Amino acid sequence: MKKIILYIWIVIVYFSCENMETVVDLDIPETPPVLVMNGILDTDTTIRLLVSHSVGAFSNEIPSSINNAEVVLYENDVLLDTLNVNIDNTISYYFNNGPFSLDSIPMNYYESHIIPSKNKNYRIEASHPNYPSIYANTFIPDDIEIYDIDIDTISHDTQIGFSFSFIDDTNADNYYRLKLFSKCFKKWENEYGEIETYYYTRGYQEFASNDPSFPSNGIPWDGYTFSGQQVVFSDALFNGQEKNIRIDIINEGYRYEDCDTIGLQFSVFSADTYSYYNSLDNHREKGPIGIFGGEVIPVYSNVQNGLGSIISTNAQIIQVKP
Repeated sequence: MKKIILYIWIVIVYFSCENMETVVDLDIPETPPVLVMNGILDTDTTIRLLVSHSVGAFSNEIPSSINNAEVVLYENDVLLDTLNVNIDNTISYYFNNGPFSLDSIPMNYYESHIIPSKNKNYRIEASHPNYPSIYANTFIPDDIEIYDIDIDTISHDTQIGFSFSFIDDTNADNYYRLKLFSKCFKKWENEYGEIETYYYTRGYQEFASNDPSFPSNGIPWDGYTFSGQQVVFSDALFNGQEKNIRIDIINEGYRYEDCDTIGLQFSVFSADTYSYYNSLDNHREKGPIGIFGGEVIPVYSNVQNGLGSIISTNAQIIQVKP
């Protein structure tokens, strides 16, 4: 048990002010550590995830990777595979270890050769002799057909417009994510006869929209209610209907002709994945700020008896150019 001393300052005003100090002893029980499991099941790649352990809120211990757990994969309640640790595939997880200190934890992936399939339920279980066993369930939805893709490079000189349509499944609550990636650059010969290249964008592209299904993320500008590199939204406003989406790129000096790669990544995922991304955005937006902190928003977890999230996505990439 740990003892924490809280100093409570009470100011009493009665013709004059005087300070009184009260010491309160609190017995706070230790929080037992549990397994933490995180991963994304994607229909485009093999399965890999991370397993670590939690630490108590008042503990000085640092979480570490657990590389000797037993991790098994089920598909529609049928045992499909046992995941193995890849010691050669190490990543560094960075975290703040004090106001001015950045530290890292080496982590190793548990991997499987299995590529998840659409319209399937998956369960991942992890066990270790030092911790309670944990498990998580997730579902990968079916494909969504996209049509009427249109690129508008004429209406405005300073922006590129993209639009497409799809039909939402009326028999389910559906959740979506949209990303736009591109590589746009210009080349010219400088005064020394050398070829210079300026990249306007390489990777995920910022876009804007006033679609009512997109969450508003700030003060509207130029009629737009959303801007960002990705958007997560639900079918609450168009369940079972045809949906048309329009997004705009403010091109800031470059043109559509300057881009050699433009792609739309349109993903559909289940309720647990939507809850994770929603809570993660809220946590980042309303989490600790300033000297007194902000509103604490917990990040969604579907791991039973432990912590973390196992989420899934069915992503389609539409090559707009080339």
